[in-house]
Amino acid sequence: MRSLSKTLPAVVLALLSACATPYQPMSGAFSRGGYKDAHIKDNLYYVEIVTNAWTDEPTAAQFFHRRAKDLCSENGYTDYRIRDERDTSVEQIIASRGGGGTMNKPGFAGYVECIN
Repeated sequence: MRSLSKTLPAVVLALLSACATPYQPMSGAFSRGGYKDAHIKDNLYYVEIVTNAWTDEPTAAQFFHRRAKDLCSENGYTDYRIRDERDTSVEQIIASRGGGGTMNKPGFAGYVECIN
């Protein structure tokens, strides 16, 4: 039987890695995901959402639209229009001692045109 001191860190690590990506700016090399954006010109921005495998696709799409709305609002616009939205999902390999598999890692990206 394993001792608690060996089992507890493994359980904590498993619980932390099983958390869905929150709505947050992406930061650092070991980020759980989030959003990043870039100002292209005038009222045009590029928005990208990156999530982990425990975030479902509808949530990733909601994050994309939420960031578009927030970004335009932060810059003095009242509304937005999506241009060239695309699914950027990838398959993530999940490995464990007893086997492994793949999980979908949802993502969305596209251009956001802010409008009044």
